[in-house]
Amino acid sequence: MTKKSYDDVQEYIKKISNRKGWKLNSDPETLNDLIKGLLDNFNRLGYYNCPCRDSQEDRQLDRDIICPCRYAEPDIAEYGYCYCTLYLNTDYDQNQLMKMIPERRPPII
Repeated sequence: MTKKSYDDVQEYIKKISNRKGWKLNSDPETLNDLIKGLLDNFNRLGYYNCPCRDSQEDRQLDRDIICPCRYAEPDIAEYGYCYCTLYLNTDYDQNQLMKMIPERRPPII
């Protein structure tokens, strides 16, 4: 498996945000932590598992939480940002307090 670098992850999330018409979290510390989480997950699992959700360590079982996860679009539409706050609606004002989004992912049995 090819390892990814911090810059690879940055490029990946920028492409996603541009393609989807979103913006990235502008808080440097939060953004850095999320990039590191995606990087660690990719280099451990071989895919960009959401850094805010537990992995089953199986790509098929985790396919709904590969970044951007299946729940990002509805979360951004409803709340203005995704579950882990990596991606935001372009008109979302980050000066607002970000609340925890309820988990849309069904419980894993």
